[in-house]
Amino acid sequence: MNNSVWIACLYPNKCAACGEIIEENKVLCDYCSIVVNNIDFRSFCTKCGLDKDGCRCKFREFRFKGIAGAYKNEGTAKTVYYSYKMNKRTELASFFAKSVAATVKRVFRGVKFDAVCSVPTSLRSKFRHGFDHTDIIASKLADELGVKYLTGILRVRAFKRPQHGSSSVKRLENVMDKYYTVERIKEKRILLFDDIYTTGSTLDEVTKELMFAGAYEVYCVSVLTTSLNKFGEGNNGN
Repeated sequence: MNNSVWIACLYPNKCAACGEIIEENKVLCDYCSIVVNNIDFRSFCTKCGLDKDGCRCKFREFRFKGIAGAYKNEGTAKTVYYSYKMNKRTELASFFAKSVAATVKRVFRGVKFDAVCSVPTSLRSKFRHGFDHTDIIASKLADELGVKYLTGILRVRAFKRPQHGSSSVKRLENVMDKYYTVERIKEKRILLFDDIYTTGSTLDEVTKELMFAGAYEVYCVSVLTTSLNKFGEGNNGN
């Protein structure tokens, strides 16, 4: 018996959501693959990223051209993503990159992107999680789409308060002038990635900076999209 077989016996591959033993090349078991909360883009507004019943386009205009998310921030998808983010399961990055790339191809069909970049992770977050969770997925997303990955062009200043748990107004105040670019952008159409989308405040602010630096159009995409309640507040995300 070779070493790979011994390793598979001692450390079998398990479903990232429920822990059931599965084949080595899979991330989710058959059941979790079925119940994972994919977003049906036909029921979502691609301008504000929310369910059409909760569309906020009449109340706020975003600078980004369009936005889409791969999964709802709940259930199986949330469990798997937070396992990646909180437990440093970097092997799941490719799974999410493929899911996000598939979302981009479905929602933004016919749009040709020049490059991918990601919302910069704060030093506090990098220290807390032990790695840059957005950068890893974004770089793999660029590979999936066959475009350039722009790394290091965006910087973030320290937040006054965490975005998590903040109201829509506080989120907007918190991100103002918190992001900046360190070089001009030659690529004209940018796909901006962030892990979780809630109110759009962060993505809108980063879009502003990218356009100041030379981008002509910015589209946004996320792994998870948080539903807002009737008061327009989300539980977490940006």
